[in-house]
Amino acid sequence: MITVARRAAIVAVCAVVASPILAETASKARPEGAEHAVLEQPAVFDIAAKSGSLKETVQKGQELFWRRKAGDKERQFRLDNISAAFLRNETGSLVKITFSGNVSSLGYQSSDEAKLTLSVRTKAGAALYSWSFGIAVKCGDSSKPLAPLAHEMPTDIASNVFANAAAVEIAELTEPNSPGVPVQRCTDGL
Repeated sequence: MITVARRAAIVAVCAVVASPILAETASKARPEGAEHAVLEQPAVFDIAAKSGSLKETVQKGQELFWRRKAGDKERQFRLDNISAAFLRNETGSLVKITFSGNVSSLGYQSSDEAKLTLSVRTKAGAALYSWSFGIAVKCGDSSKPLAPLAHEMPTDIASNVFANAAAVEIAELTEPNSPGVPVQRCTDGL
């Protein structure tokens, strides 16, 4: 009976001594330098008709920058040369939205996609439709063109959205309690 009590005491002491070591090991499991980035501010693009079936955003040098969520607010990556287009078929019942741009790492890569929302707005600013998508950033990205993303609008609203679209707002897709886009500093080995 005494040996069982001694063994239990030794196991308890070992557990108390080992818990800081296990906690330190668990904290090191996170990637070194893991941080979060958030979009500085959304961008609004006017839409101009190029033909009866094509509308495109007007380029005015708008850029999207993601910065550190905490600390010195260092910029971590950028999206520029942004373009959104609306193409409808001959009957007007099918409208496809395309999105493209160039992504640049500013010394950071994303470990998850940066989630964006493209909101189509009227001249008065009312939201007509929105579409969410994501972009990834790698360390070597320097004004790298994104593969064009495409999305088909529901046919029951497509002609109304196309006819009344006057602007597009690109903003960060926010979710409750979201810390932002997980990012990691680039190193020479990445």
